[in-house]
Amino acid sequence: MSEHEKQLDVAIGKAIGDRREAIGMTQRRLGDAIGVTFQQVQKYEGGRNRIAASKLVLAAKALKCDVAELVGEDRGDHPGSVRLIRAWSNLNEKQREAVTAMIETFE
Repeated sequence: MSEHEKQLDVAIGKAIGDRREAIGMTQRRLGDAIGVTFQQVQKYEGGRNRIAASKLVLAAKALKCDVAELVGEDRGDHPGSVRLIRAWSNLNEKQREAVTAMIETFE
């Protein structure tokens, strides 16, 4: 395996872990959703094991994002984005509407 391939596996694993944590999902729950153990999810997230394309597609679905986001094509890495996603997921519908209305005033 080339160094570039290893770095890509690590980056994809980190993206999976970041997204999973941002939405408040456990490794066990993600593992259940894609048909692997939580230990295997740990290995994916740490870049120690390469995730198969079929599992990557299932992971993206479970994480409610696009595969492109997980492979670095459209990660939208902006400072604070993980905090924002995590906070957003804790809001109820009324709070989300209020926050959206406030943000729209900045356009």
